[in-house]
This record gives sequence, C-alpha cells and structure tokens, in this order.
Amino acid sequence: MPDPGSACPPPPCSTAGPARTLYSRLGSMRFLMTTSGLAFILVVNALIGYGILQGRREALDAGERATRDLARMLESQTLRTAFAVDLLLRDLSFALDTYPDGARRDSPPIRDHLRERRDSFAELADLVVVGSDGFALNHSAEAPLPTVALSDRAYFTGPRDGAGQGLFIGAAISSRVRTGTRVIPFSRRWIGNDGGFRGVLVAMVDPTRLAAPLESRDIDRKGSVALALADGTILLERPRDHREPGRLTDWPAVWHALAEHDEATLRDTVPDLGRAPGSGTDSLVSVRRVQGYPFVIVATLPVDAALAEWRRDTGAWAAIGIVMTIAIALLTAFVVRQHARREEDQARLARASRRIRGILDSMLDAVVTFDGAGRIVTLNRAAEMMFGVAECRMIGQPVEALIPGARDGASDRDLIALRRDGHAFPVGFTVSDLRLGAGPGTAAGAPPRDEPRIHVGVIRDMTRRKQQEAELIASKTQAELANRAKSEFLANMSHELRTPLNAIIGFAEVLDSEFFGAMNDRQKSCVTDIHDSGRHLLDIVNAVLDMSKLDSGRFTLCEEAVEAHEAVGQCLMMVRDRAAAAGVAIDNGVMGAAATLWVDRRAFKQVILNLLSNAVKFTPGGGRITIAAATEGNGDFVLTVADTGIGIPPEFIADLFEPFRQAENAANRRYEGTGLGLSISKNFVDLHGGTLTCRSVPGTGTAMTVRLPADRVVEGPSAMGGPCSPADLSPVSAGGSP
Repeated sequence: MPDPGSACPPPPCSTAGPARTLYSRLGSMRFLMTTSGLAFILVVNALIGYGILQGRREALDAGERATRDLARMLESQTLRTAFAVDLLLRDLSFALDTYPDGARRDSPPIRDHLRERRDSFAELADLVVVGSDGFALNHSAEAPLPTVALSDRAYFTGPRDGAGQGLFIGAAISSRVRTGTRVIPFSRRWIGNDGGFRGVLVAMVDPTRLAAPLESRDIDRKGSVALALADGTILLERPRDHREPGRLTDWPAVWHALAEHDEATLRDTVPDLGRAPGSGTDSLVSVRRVQGYPFVIVATLPVDAALAEWRRDTGAWAAIGIVMTIAIALLTAFVVRQHARREEDQARLARASRRIRGILDSMLDAVVTFDGAGRIVTLNRAAEMMFGVAECRMIGQPVEALIPGARDGASDRDLIALRRDGHAFPVGFTVSDLRLGAGPGTAAGAPPRDEPRIHVGVIRDMTRRKQQEAELIASKTQAELANRAKSEFLANMSHELRTPLNAIIGFAEVLDSEFFGAMNDRQKSCVTDIHDSGRHLLDIVNAVLDMSKLDSGRFTLCEEAVEAHEAVGQCLMMVRDRAAAAGVAIDNGVMGAAATLWVDRRAFKQVILNLLSNAVKFTPGGGRITIAAATEGNGDFVLTVADTGIGIPPEFIADLFEPFRQAENAANRRYEGTGLGLSISKNFVDLHGGTLTCRSVPGTGTAMTVRLPADRVVEGPSAMGGPCSPADLSPVSAGGSP
C-alpha cells in the first residue's frame, strides 16, 4: 500500500533566527495596534500642541494689532485736535485783527468771543490772548486776568522767538485757572496787519478730553498709551498713576526705534519712566510719529493680557488632550486586550484542533467528514491507510468515490468500499451530524443558521468480521447438525436399547418366579442382579431419551388435573423401601387438601421422584427427609423437599442443573448416578412455567423447592377438562405455559 502521507507536497521549510523573531513580533497585530494607538496619541497631542503654539502666535499678533490700533486711534484723535486747534487759532488771529477791541485788555466782546469758541471745542480748557509784552490781554476763563507776566512761559517764548508761524506745542503744565489739572498749551504767533509781532494766541487743551475716545478700549485693564513730544517729553499717559510723567528718552528701545522708523512694533519690558528705568512688565509696544506735528505716540499691551484668553484656551485644549490621550490609551488597551483574548482563544482553538486531530489520527477506525453536498472535508490517518489515498487529494471529492451509496438509506449499515487500486472490501458505515451548537431560534438537533451542515462518518473494515461471521455460521451449522445427529442417535439408540432391556428384565422376573424350575440361592442372586442391572440401565436409557427430547424441543406435555398429595404419595411408595434400607426417615407434610394441579402427571411425578431419590441417596443413615407443600398468598404452589444430608458445595451450586454434572468430592462420588436427574427435573419445571431452586449448607442438608405459577392451581379436574388424549398432545416450548 502506498504511503498516503507522501502523496502531498511537504510544507516549505521555515528559517528561524533573531531577525525572523523580531520581524514576527514587529508584524504582530498586537504590536501594530499598540503602535497605532501611540501614534494616534502623538498625532492628537502634536495637533493640539501645534494649535496651542499657533494660538499663542495668533494671540501675540492680535495683541500687536491691538497696540497698533490703539496708537492709530490716539494719533487720529491728536491730529484732529491739533488741526482743529491750529485752525481755531488762525481764525482767532483774524478775528482779533478785525475787531477794533482786539488788542484792548480785558475786552468783554473779545472775552465772550473766546468763551464761545472754547465752548464749541470740547477738548479746550481755556483760550488765552497774550500781548507782546507777555501779559494776558483776554482769556475765556471766568476768573480775572492774571496780573503776572507770562513772558517766561514756553508757550509764549516759543512762538515769539520762533521764526515760523506754525503751531507750537509745549509740555504739559498745571492750569492756573483750574487748580489741580494739567493742560497742554497749543500756541501760535499773533502777527498784525503790518507784519509786526502783536503777541501769542494760546489754546489750553484738556488731555483728559483728548484721551476720552480711548476709555472704551479698556486701557486701564489691558494696556497703556502715551502721547509725547518729539523731544521725548510725555504729554499724556493712560492710565495715569498720578505722578509726574517721565521722558521717552528713558526708554532706549522705543527711542531707538523712533530714530530709525516713523512706525514700529516691538516687544520689550515697559520701564517705570521717571522712577525705576529697566523695571516693569513684558509688553507689546507700538510707536508712531505723527506726521506734520511734533508728536510721538506709544501704545503698550502686557504680554500676559494678550495671552490671557490663549492661556484659558490652552488649559481647555490641554484638558482635551489629556482626556483624549487617556481615552485613546484605554481604547487601545481594550482593543489590544480583546485581540490578546482573541489570540488566546485562537491558540486554544488551535490546540483543541490539534488535539482533536491527534485523537482522530490515533483512532483505529477510519473517520471521514463531509458536507451536505457530500463533498469530503477531512480524512483521518486511519482512513488514508484504509483507502490508500492522501487526505489532501480527497478534500472536495464526493464521498461516493470511497463508499458508493454512502448518502443513501440508513445512517448505520454495511456497505462495500473501494480502495485506490479498485479493490472492494466490506465496511461498516455509521453517519452522525456534527452539532456545533444551536443559536437563538434554532430548533433542537438542527445545525445553527448560516452554518454548513457537516456529517461525520465512521468506517470500520468488516473483512475480518465477515470472515469470522462466516466461520461462526459454519461452526453453528456444524454444531446444530452434530447436535441433531446426537439427539437422533440417542433417541434411536434409546428405542433400540429399551426393547432388549425389557426382554432381559422380563426374563429375569420369570426366572425369579421359578416358572421353569427351582433355583438355588446363587442362581437366584444372579437373577436378582440381572434384574436390578437391567432396571438401572433402563432408567438411564429413559433419562437419556427424556433429555434428548428436551434438548430437541420435541418433548410434549400431556396435561391433566393431578392431586398433589396423590402424586407425592405414589412417589414416596417408590422410595420408601430404599429409604428404610438406608436408615433414613421420611416425613410427609403434604395433605389431601394441598392443591389440585394442571400438570403432566408423569413429568410432575418424575420431578418429585428425582428430588426424593437424591435426598435418600445423599442422606446418611439416621437422617431425615421432610416433604411439604402449600399455596402462597399470590396463588403460587410451592413444594419443598428438605434433607439433613451431606449438602452441596457452594462452588457447585451454579452448575447444579447442568446435565451429566455431579459435585466433585470424595463424599458423594461413591454414589451412583448419571447426573441427569436434576437437569431433567429443572427442564420439566420450566416447561410448566415454574422454577426449581436450591438452598444448601455443606454438612447440614439441602432444600429443593418447586414453584408452580398460580395458573397451574385448579379447583378440580372439571375446572380445566379431563385427562388429555393423544389428539390433545401438542409441543410446548421451553417457556412452559398450557
């Protein structure tokens, strides 16, 4: 037979080494899942970090835009105010030249005109007309004209000594009209019609009104703005800390930026101008030079204020990042754990599959599995060896290729299988369904929904068994023939032997009666021995004949109503002399009212006689035999023969009713007998549907009990008919019921 394992190509060889091990670990799904989770965490946190950095940059850019907008707003307000003040002073110069009282001191019309113009300009705190001698000629305040000379004031000396006729702006001063307030003097040279110097026109600008539009920008809480002259003198600060303003020259970074550019934005530490240069807050700074006027504007915004919302957003994004990191980590761990459990389950399934495959391959019987269409799924090694074909070549092939008719008929039957070489041989084929477990809604015994139906076939080579069966049948036939020949031989021989034995017994009786003449004692003794030996041999022949009929099932019962006490009495008469000669006493406990039985008279008496004969035979002199009979509550008839004889060994009880068997011991081998009496008695009782049982104690005695069923007990002969005639004889099986 070819080796089925060699029919399939072997799997490719695998190389082992550190590199392969590392590659397998790096390529494992668990490693990929873990790496993907970590990469996702890094990407998410990188995006959040990038967004945070981008938000910081945008926040700083927004802060820079805010400082520039603030500076531009103050620039716009300053330009508008300066332009309006310049135009106002030009108009005032023209009006003074036009009015006759323009140069007269403390002129009511001029004072009213100044007040009217002051009230129409919200930023103005006061208008002052200073004569060429430095004394005030008129002003818009309700207070009296100052009597002191103003010739030392910068707002007077500047326009007076200046060559040009433009607007002169001086440093902030304390107002003499409004005590406790500071004003910014805007002054212009007053030139008469003749071109001579007539004085100075001064507009006192209220810086609080100048910075009023800035209050809505939350300067006090977020940043600051300052208005300074071109020489660095600070005119206005918001918010104001109630101290004398410093100079921009004390802020090197701003001063250098103004020296290079008219507009710049930078980041620097704001100094405490005028008190502690170099100490302050890290801020965003925007500086602008006002075109056409000697103004410089500086707007600042603390970096902390610019980044306040960014920090709040950063905290929120950081919390989101932490939450997402934890969530992704937990999800990754969960997925990895689930995959690990799945790998463990798959490993367990693989081990179980290998174990099951090993079990199948270790089975001596061939096992084949096939689907509902009859296509082969698996073969075990025994099947490969049985059919001489490899599993891989049979997968997908119809199962009929191995066993024709495998899917027809019953699931457990004998079929003819075909080997690979075409040789046919008998097999036993048993098919069962492979149940993989039922799902919800699946009927009991049915395969789960969406699951292919799989059948498992167990194949057993029946060649040797068929040969053994044939041999057994032949042996049985021969045994039956031999038994039939034996029975026929025994029956024929019994009949042939009974005829001369009857003649011998008859002639012995004739000689014993001295019909042909007197005999001496020796002759009479010989005749008696001839008669007894013939009678004994006839009993043996009758027993063998009865046993032969019982074995062949041809013994027929001639049933009739029999009085139990009569049958017992007749049997006792047959054994009484023998018992008396052996010195054994017999107690008859069977009375006339014991029972009437529907039995075969000869068979029933034969049973009682055999039991009494055995009791007399195996009871020593001085012993006692007791015979009793009774009808039990359920109607059964029970007859017991008990003796005080030698008893039966326990190891012989099981073979007590076998024919030609006697207990093998020295105590009873001296007794004659064939060993057929109890066997014949047992068969007779069985034919009547009863039982024969034995209780015995060696050295104490034996009790034999005959039990007949209740349907054998009758009221009298008329209850079930008279004695049987030859026409009534019919075979009765070993079950023994009438």
